[in-house]
Amino acid sequence: MNLRNFAALIFSLLVSLETQAQDVLRIGTTALPPTLGNPYRNTGTPHIFTWSATFDGLTRIDAGGTLQPWLATHWESINPLTWHIKLREDVVFSNGVPFNADAVVNVLDYLTSDAAIREAVAREFSFVDSARAIDSFTVEIVTNVPTPHLPRALPLLHIVEPEQWNRLGPEGFSRDPVGTGPYRPINFSASKIKYRAVPTSWRKPFISRMEKIVAPEAYVRTQAVLAGQMDIALSLGPEEADTIAAMGGRSLSWSTAALWAINFHHGRGNPLDDVRVREALNLAIDREGLVDGLLAGIPELPTQPATSIVYGFNPTLPPIPFDRARARALLAEAGYPGGFKFVVQGAIGSGANDAAMYQKVAQDLLTIGVTMEIRTFPVSQLIRSVMEGEWSGDAFGVTFASEPTVDVLRPLRNHSCLWVHPWYCDERIMPAIEEALITFDEDRGLALRHDIMKFYRDEWVALYLYQIVRFAGTRGNVRGFSEVHGFVSYEDIQFVEE
Repeated sequence: MNLRNFAALIFSLLVSLETQAQDVLRIGTTALPPTLGNPYRNTGTPHIFTWSATFDGLTRIDAGGTLQPWLATHWESINPLTWHIKLREDVVFSNGVPFNADAVVNVLDYLTSDAAIREAVAREFSFVDSARAIDSFTVEIVTNVPTPHLPRALPLLHIVEPEQWNRLGPEGFSRDPVGTGPYRPINFSASKIKYRAVPTSWRKPFISRMEKIVAPEAYVRTQAVLAGQMDIALSLGPEEADTIAAMGGRSLSWSTAALWAINFHHGRGNPLDDVRVREALNLAIDREGLVDGLLAGIPELPTQPATSIVYGFNPTLPPIPFDRARARALLAEAGYPGGFKFVVQGAIGSGANDAAMYQKVAQDLLTIGVTMEIRTFPVSQLIRSVMEGEWSGDAFGVTFASEPTVDVLRPLRNHSCLWVHPWYCDERIMPAIEEALITFDEDRGLALRHDIMKFYRDEWVALYLYQIVRFAGTRGNVRGFSEVHGFVSYEDIQFVEE
């Protein structure tokens, strides 16, 4: 073979490899769901990004916070304890089985059974008493308490194919999941999920194969996009996203309905039990400097444990001032003129520039004499600690996550006495929370939410920092990626000619 023919062969092989690569969408993420394809065990990031490739809920919340139909087309409250849900009639599961009311009933029967005790999503639907199919595409849901927010909870009700679920059980199904989404997982490993497209999906995708690839370090995900080894890198910082854009790719950023905070463990007999101390810590933080320096100035600054897009946000609460003189005075008034020390546990790598964020907060607090010791731990340990109540510090970093319901009450299922292992529990506010959860009077419900937000602000329940902003980077030929309240529209992603 002469040199020209050899070069032609190499060129044709390279073209073939490129063509093959364009048939595979490769997405870099920080972690995969530990329960593989079981969509009921985890509800937080980054795991929630995975579910919408394979599953659909009954409703969705759009970018403006408005409830929208999805697998359900209509819903009606028949009385305070009964809802009728109408379903789409043109949907099939990835194994060809038609979607219908029996599939919804099967999920709710499982989530309300003793078998679902370990499922995080089961706790989200603890208000459900029973469900039945009225006809093939109408479900009746009966609740054990009035549940006006039920339609906003339905994005979390990911629908699994009932025969596959019942035949394999949760463990077996997790390795061979079947849903109504655009992709079906075909192989799981510790660092990768491989998918194939579902051409019969009502959300038919453009790309025939997909891979979700674990790379915990943002730098590694960035370099993988630059080297053509990944097409999309999630959970970047603004610097990494800008680096990708500077090298011919695209930088993406979007705001969320979640607020980042350092949450105090209350009732431990330490300085954090004093509301004056908690207020002092909040006043000591230069939030504008923090978001300008680490998050490109994009995040909304907090006034309460919710962002302005969330239903129930109280618009009357003023910004949190940056006032170190007042902070020092409050510490002295509380009996800590020389400051004190506390330990915060932080899961690094789950958010944009989160390691630098902890350092910046620690530096700010040191200016008022407070030493914040940072102890890092993995996201998996954070989840276990939240679920089991085992902590080694005085505080920890976690979101007030209103997604996917986009209601201020959503995070209070954790950040109040409602949680089984609460880090914050104040019985004074519980009557308002409990009434807000059950009232169908919209004006009363909104007023209660405003009162609750004011209470959480006045009690300085946590160190409120900033709205969560997510950053991603893509290769230059990728279009259509978006994420809204944890839902990724995988079917819209496509490759275009550069």
